[in-house]
Amino acid sequence: MNDILNFKRSEPPAHEPPKSKFGHDETYLKWCAEWRAARAQQQKNWAENEAAIMWGTLPDKDIELDMEPLSRMHELEYILAMTKPRTMLLALELLGICITILAHEDQDATLAEGPVLDIVRNVVKSLEYCKNEMRIGKKAAQS
Repeated sequence: MNDILNFKRSEPPAHEPPKSKFGHDETYLKWCAEWRAARAQQQKNWAENEAAIMWGTLPDKDIELDMEPLSRMHELEYILAMTKPRTMLLALELLGICITILAHEDQDATLAEGPVLDIVRNVVKSLEYCKNEMRIGKKAAQS
């Protein structure tokens, strides 16, 4: 009975200003990079598994395929599906993720699952304020 439980609430973390010029989008940009890193790790895991079982010709009973990066990708996809980018960089990064998912060689594969259309819709909504004649890309930078 000497154990005393501490019921004191912890203080919320102090709000820190963004470290980059991307402000609100900074965290989402980091999550985009984390998604790409998790995807690369999952592809590496699948490749190592294929090599270990020689593309299904060897038994795999003692081989455990790490699917944690895939789970993290899915978590990040659902988070990213809820945001509307405020910078062109984040919009482009989100579209890049969508393209990566949609361009996957096996459309029935696990990588093709997820809220891709929600991400694309949110990016489109965020860009609706731009004028149709607004020039972007290399030619716009040269003007």
